[in-house]
Amino acid sequence: MSSRKKASSEVYVPPGRRSEGGSSNGGTPLKKEAPETDDVVPPNCCDDEEERETKYQNLEQQFGAIAIGSSSSSNWRSQMNPTGLSKEEMNIARRSAGKTDLLQKSTRRLGGSKNQNNEQDVTSSGDIIDYFLQLNVPYIDSHCHTDYMYTSLARRKTNSNEGLLDWIEKYPRAFPKCFFGLIANFIKPDLFVDVKGNSSYDVEWIVKELASPLYLGTTWGCHPHFAQHWGRMGVFWTTMEYILSDAEEWKVLAVGECGIDLHRCESELEVQKDVFEKHVALAFKFKLPLVIHCRNGSKGRAEEECLQILKKKMDVNHKFLKIHRHCFTENWEVAQMWLKQCPDVHFGFTPAVFTMGAPQIQAIRNIPLDRILLETDGPYFKPKCYDGVAPPKVCLPGMAIATASKIAEIKNLPIEEVLRATFNNTRRVYQLPVY
Repeated sequence: MSSRKKASSEVYVPPGRRSEGGSSNGGTPLKKEAPETDDVVPPNCCDDEEERETKYQNLEQQFGAIAIGSSSSSNWRSQMNPTGLSKEEMNIARRSAGKTDLLQKSTRRLGGSKNQNNEQDVTSSGDIIDYFLQLNVPYIDSHCHTDYMYTSLARRKTNSNEGLLDWIEKYPRAFPKCFFGLIANFIKPDLFVDVKGNSSYDVEWIVKELASPLYLGTTWGCHPHFAQHWGRMGVFWTTMEYILSDAEEWKVLAVGECGIDLHRCESELEVQKDVFEKHVALAFKFKLPLVIHCRNGSKGRAEEECLQILKKKMDVNHKFLKIHRHCFTENWEVAQMWLKQCPDVHFGFTPAVFTMGAPQIQAIRNIPLDRILLETDGPYFKPKCYDGVAPPKVCLPGMAIATASKIAEIKNLPIEEVLRATFNNTRRVYQLPVY
């Protein structure tokens, strides 16, 4: 295995400010080495689904610094059209009346409901998936955890080393031809911080995966569930600096996900706040977007806690930090709080949209389409329409199109318009190339 190349002296310069008041984000090189840990149970990311068993299997070997093959042979940001779509195919196309009827009838059944145990109509599920497979407008899963998918699927086999390309081959109906790619969020430090005794460390798997052009980029951080353990370890922050300073090598697009979780998180609030504040500082330092996890609960209002820390940092730096408010499940009033304080905030929606109540639906109606991002938060939130065509309880990145179909229904728009808008929004927030 070849050794890692030295960080390029070339500084990455992203697109300029957005006309409506965006940010100008760049990158800087710095390098530092990592080196210590214990295993921690991963979080049930942002869902309210049943508790999932998510313990990692012990992996046999630990790997040192490794080069990411093709990702650095030439600028990885310019190697991202895995669909082979032509310009004409990338344009928004209006649906025929027949297709519109099919979408409107089918999306009402796609995700089921927490409050009604209705039987899934197998025919309509098959029809809607067939419809998805025929679409030509590209879309991106802006937030998923392929490492969690890997462990969820690998548990069913021995010595499995599968990844995204294997899943596309095995479950083709879960990946329409217009699936353009994904942004992988690495939020469990056990996977990428190399310290003695950490059996979950598996950089080799990450390296193998990042060689695929379908990995449009990555984000790195510490989920609030791990803040108590990792947030106070200097080796974690050293590793973060090391990765963020070599954006080209690790396909870095953002910092996070990070934030405050007051729902079912064992990390103390003060520790969470401290760890979140340090992530915000890193986003400003490296001029990168920030992916925020924020969940209210019996212990308090996480939204206010997050916004207070952001205001503190924005007052010192600037307020145009690009923010991906991940897995948004709050009402319009809360959305307005974010929009007022953070001019460049965007809201990520997952297949949880199928189980949302009236206040959350109203928020989706009111949030401008140019502020919405598609997510799966996979392996969580698998849409019911994919039962039988993919492994149980594992949401794959291609399934983000189901989220788009529900948003289209709520906003009374063609699904193509939602796909096109969210595709462009993701490129803008994460500074991906424009074709």
